[in-house]
Amino acid sequence: MMFRVRRFSRLSWKRIFLFGSAFVLFWIFVFSLTPITSPLPAYTGPHQVGVLDVEVEGQKRLIHDAVLKETGDKAFELSTLAVTLYYPAALPPPSSSRRQPEARPWLPQPLSLIGTGYARLVHVYFPPFQKVFTFALWLLGSKTTIPGQVDAPILSGAAKLLIDESGDVDGLEKILKYAEKESLGDVQQMELRGEEDADEVGLFPFVVFTHGMAGMSQSYSHYLGSIASHGYVVAAVEHRDGSGPGTIVHYPEGGEKKVWHMELGDLDSSPPLNELDLKAIQLAFREAEIQETIRLFKLLNAGHGDLMRNLKPDSPRTALPSFKNRLNMSAVTVAGHSYGATGAMQALKNAPRDTMPINGGIALDPGKESGPLNADIDIPLLVMQSGQWTEKQTQFYDQGWHFDVVRRIVGGVKEGWFMTLAGSAHPSCTDAPLIVPWIMRLATGTTLDAKVALKEYIDVSVAFLEYLREGEKAGVLGGGVTSEKGPLGDKEERGKVEGRFGAEWEVHVVP
Repeated sequence: MMFRVRRFSRLSWKRIFLFGSAFVLFWIFVFSLTPITSPLPAYTGPHQVGVLDVEVEGQKRLIHDAVLKETGDKAFELSTLAVTLYYPAALPPPSSSRRQPEARPWLPQPLSLIGTGYARLVHVYFPPFQKVFTFALWLLGSKTTIPGQVDAPILSGAAKLLIDESGDVDGLEKILKYAEKESLGDVQQMELRGEEDADEVGLFPFVVFTHGMAGMSQSYSHYLGSIASHGYVVAAVEHRDGSGPGTIVHYPEGGEKKVWHMELGDLDSSPPLNELDLKAIQLAFREAEIQETIRLFKLLNAGHGDLMRNLKPDSPRTALPSFKNRLNMSAVTVAGHSYGATGAMQALKNAPRDTMPINGGIALDPGKESGPLNADIDIPLLVMQSGQWTEKQTQFYDQGWHFDVVRRIVGGVKEGWFMTLAGSAHPSCTDAPLIVPWIMRLATGTTLDAKVALKEYIDVSVAFLEYLREGEKAGVLGGGVTSEKGPLGDKEERGKVEGRFGAEWEVHVVP
């Protein structure tokens, strides 16, 4: 006992202060050499990017009659649609009389909603502990902004022409000089022309993106914003199917409802649901949200943007009328990651049709526990897997190894590509490795630089989208199979091809 007291007495306040100061200084030194967070990089394309959060009233429908045990509310009732838009924009020159566009914070508001949502996702319900999750989010992402301008006007036909001719950043200077010289008058006139002149103004294809389990609409902002910077309008759906950490439905008549992450035990249903039932319902809910997104764009293209009420608090809507006659409604591509990739492939069933005029699909790491994958696909499909997703194989719903199932599906598509980005990890297409690079390297063991991985994903995705427009296969898409069996074959048969930014791709299936 005396020995213990002596040992304890040696820990004087002076010693505690000295050791504590050394500990703090050590970690300040570590973080100064390896910053805990990094800003999001500029987009890869030639165009500036506008960003806008939109929530609009949808066609109300009940996907399933299950209710939440916690509140008694219907769990799968679709009433509003929430999306984050990324679109090519030409920013006017600064002016004291013109409202300057704002940057969009990367983390959605209120931050406490997302922090609480992630805490609930890992079954932490004690409020003080939930605040720790909110603090961690604030620490890691509060200063990060998406490098796009909120509610910026969509790129005009004249600006698109100038920047396409230049092909580099000098084109932006030409746009600004043109806009300043003409006081934007000619550009506004072009945007007000009728549909008969739409080809002259320029039509933008668009992409509907569906996020993965526990993801959010802005979790892929660099990937999606870069696609937009190449001349595409992108809508990232904020899913209300219970797969995200948390979201708020704002009703047109007033009031709101919080939607948290849902698990089987959170639901009451007659007859009771099993895991496959829940996934099928969530995928059906996502498909309905994709249909609502396409319907939204049809309304915008028809010139009804000025009539739309944006239900998202503190989010503007002045850019919406400029979408009139600017969208190519016959060129809709659906893309997704993980659970979202399963949902994107599900949406391709029997496409194209009137409610789903889809011309192609992009699937990043199709889910391994998201339910069986749809194989009824008659339109072009690009499947890109991370090295981590391809190497770690699992049996897939009694259909064989996951890799083999995906390869058979893509091989059965008339125009299908299936490839793996070597050295990448499952989150490599998200913003997380860009914002907290060293944490993600430790967590995933990836050997490929995060910026390089995203550039490769973006480059191949844009090449696929350009193929849908022009019919020309560029880059990795233009080559042949280098590794048919991937991890299921012999090592010496696993050939690779170098991507545009120096990373290596294994190509498993080509048309």
